[in-house]
Amino acid sequence: MKTIQITLISFFILAFAKAYTAQAQQDFKAKATYIAYTKFDLPEDSTMNKKAESDPIVKAMMEQLKKGSKQEYTLEFTRTESSYDKVKELATPGKPVNGISISFSASGGVGSTIYKNIEENSYIKQGNIMGKDFVIEDELPTYEWKLLSETKKIGQYNCFKAVYVPVEDEVEEEVEEENEEVNTIITAMVVESDPTITAWYTPDIPVSNGPGEYHGLPGLIVEVQQQETTILLKEIVLNPDEKLDLKKPRSGKKINQEDFDTLQKKKSEEMMKNRGSGNGSFRVISIGG
Repeated sequence: MKTIQITLISFFILAFAKAYTAQAQQDFKAKATYIAYTKFDLPEDSTMNKKAESDPIVKAMMEQLKKGSKQEYTLEFTRTESSYDKVKELATPGKPVNGISISFSASGGVGSTIYKNIEENSYIKQGNIMGKDFVIEDELPTYEWKLLSETKKIGQYNCFKAVYVPVEDEVEEEVEEENEEVNTIITAMVVESDPTITAWYTPDIPVSNGPGEYHGLPGLIVEVQQQETTILLKEIVLNPDEKLDLKKPRSGKKINQEDFDTLQKKKSEEMMKNRGSGNGSFRVISIGG
């Protein structure tokens, strides 16, 4: 009789534990703040320095690349969904030169409002081309992470290192060869960087998510570096009292990522060709793929 009672008690405890765990996973939510730093190392090139003295656009490009940018973002997430959005502008674009505004942006969804559904392997991202809004819907990119044994402490969290090396066709060409003048200027300005993506994740928060489009590790990504951009967790609140705002971008024409990239490249080429027209913005470079 005692054996039966013990068995029944063990069964109910196990059932309760499973139900509690499932409920905890379902109820889990968090709100994190990340800071994205982007800065370029420029080679010591006397030719470019001389060109900057005579060309105000080249000078503005060099100054903006040296200055870099710093942005703050919020990642609100559950175990299966997340919303990543810019908090505020921490660095403004350079002053217009000859009517052209000099700026640059980073990849990995770093500068975009992006909703991710890890369970469905999909994302919805806000995009804009020359003032026109787009809603980009597509599958999440696949990161074939290599997990390493190296560790470090970031804040209060024990973190592990992981790296991913994009294949050659995943690395974007920043400019087309036909734009020889612009291609020469940008290539001469920027030191070629390693395309390897380095991430630090913590199993202490067992959520396969991270800032921007980054995901796919056995723990929250606390820090990630891709070429000239480093994104670092500033603070996180687990299970906050307030309700999460998991935004899904809805403003603009629906398009997939490939078609959006093609259209963006086309419009960028048109802008480069017409850069002497006296108005508009000039997107210097897009980091990574």
